[in-house]
Amino acid sequence: MLISRPDSAIITPDAEQISVPCLFMRGGSSRGGFFLDTDLPPDPVERAAFLLAAYGSPDHRQIDGIGGADPLTSKAAVVGRSTRPDADVDYTFYQVGIDRPQVSTGGNCGNMLAAVAPFAVLRGLVPAVEPETTVRIHTTNTGQVVVARMTVRNGRPSVDGDAAVPGVPGTGSPIQIDFGDCAGAVSGRLLPTGAATDRVQIGSRTIPVSLIDAATPFVFVHASDVGARGTESPAEILADTRLMDDLEAVRGWAAVALGLVDKPERARTVTPNVPRVMMIAAPADYAGSEGPIAAADIDLCVRQLAMQKPHHTLAVTGAVCTAVAISVPGSIANRLAGRTSSRVRLGQPAGVLTVSAQIDIELGGPVIRSASVERTARLIMSGGVHVSTARLEAHRGLLIEEVEAARDVTA
Repeated sequence: MLISRPDSAIITPDAEQISVPCLFMRGGSSRGGFFLDTDLPPDPVERAAFLLAAYGSPDHRQIDGIGGADPLTSKAAVVGRSTRPDADVDYTFYQVGIDRPQVSTGGNCGNMLAAVAPFAVLRGLVPAVEPETTVRIHTTNTGQVVVARMTVRNGRPSVDGDAAVPGVPGTGSPIQIDFGDCAGAVSGRLLPTGAATDRVQIGSRTIPVSLIDAATPFVFVHASDVGARGTESPAEILADTRLMDDLEAVRGWAAVALGLVDKPERARTVTPNVPRVMMIAAPADYAGSEGPIAAADIDLCVRQLAMQKPHHTLAVTGAVCTAVAISVPGSIANRLAGRTSSRVRLGQPAGVLTVSAQIDIELGGPVIRSASVERTARLIMSGGVHVSTARLEAHRGLLIEEVEAARDVTA
């Protein structure tokens, strides 16, 4: 058995580097650094420069930082006590660019969100209550409050359990996340355009899409309308440059519809993480990364893109938004699933993710009563992230150049 010696591994910073306290955690099928809000600079540029330097960006390997060279492992969470009476903590999600000097706070990450409650207990922001601790989390990216419930043993968040998460080996202690009424995360409306389905010009073709804003805005497109099957692996999607260009064009249209940019082609530079694209198809047999998936075991095939890269799993917010979309009459997801149910099974590259959503159809349109999913989380490492002060200065310069480049595009 290993003997814990926490003090023996602590290295103090020197004149050339700063050190910031960090808990490196897995949340769902994502992982990244979790920081106290008071430990990071409040200025947005200074904070972004720190995160870029800490994660080793821009570099496609992120070899000089804690990033994992994948959108799922290039994420950060900043947590602090909430000033809202209906929340215990504030949580801000950061998507750290890999090969570009960008840090995005658009949208939310439900996988990282799964580790916020354990982090809050471990760092003393919320008292540990046994056997179950409830944490009300204000997601500052979307302005919504999410409720997380987890098992606590001996004053610490439980790790062991029988909950399984596609894309994560083994099992863990379940963390139940309820997004409640998560409509209008960015636009203030479940249907930003007022319609369940819109038609978009992609090259010489006009195709139907559905823009749904629940937890995080996603634009849904039928795989066959962009020349795909909907059962492709992430590698196959990434290798198909025409398909990738078409999906980004759809995302660009949605970014304009949300008022985030004035031209579709600016979405990649100005708002690379929001909205996101979900390519969907009717249930079908396919080879998943962890074994074969049978059509009978799923209600919809889903393939998500984030930061212009195909997801190897499925974001929690993507699962929640898809479950809601299936319940919206007239949406593409509703027509493909062929039914409305509170429990939805989504076939993604790593396996099957089950999510629950309760939607009421009222005179004013669909109303979300609840949207919940089960995740697991685990503390991987605790200590301090060391960042070169020279790198910090260099990253400030990169961020200024990025802002200037965006201004040039606008002009």
